[in-house]
This record gives sequence, structure tokens and C-alpha cells, in this order.
Amino acid sequence: MRIIACIEDPDVIETILTHMEKNTTEANGPWRPPCRAPPQSSLFD
Repeated sequence: MRIIACIEDPDVIETILTHMEKNTTEANGPWRPPCRAPPQSSLFD
């Protein structure tokens, strides 16, 4: 990863964060694989 810019203006930061909050919902959040059950330790005992 390379840093290509540094935003220091508080007004610009607020604008970006507000925009991100409006466009991010639970349904549009990052994709996650389905949960797995814990391993069964007694399966092969």
C-alpha cells in the first residue's frame, strides 16, 4: 500500500466521512464469509 495523499483540512475530512456514512449500510458493508461451527473434538476419538 502506498500513501498518495494526506488530507488535513477538517472541513474536507468531515465531508468525506459524512458521504461515507450515507453510502454505507449493513447490507453494503464488507463481504464476510458465513460463520463456521466450532471444531468437533470428539468426532474421531
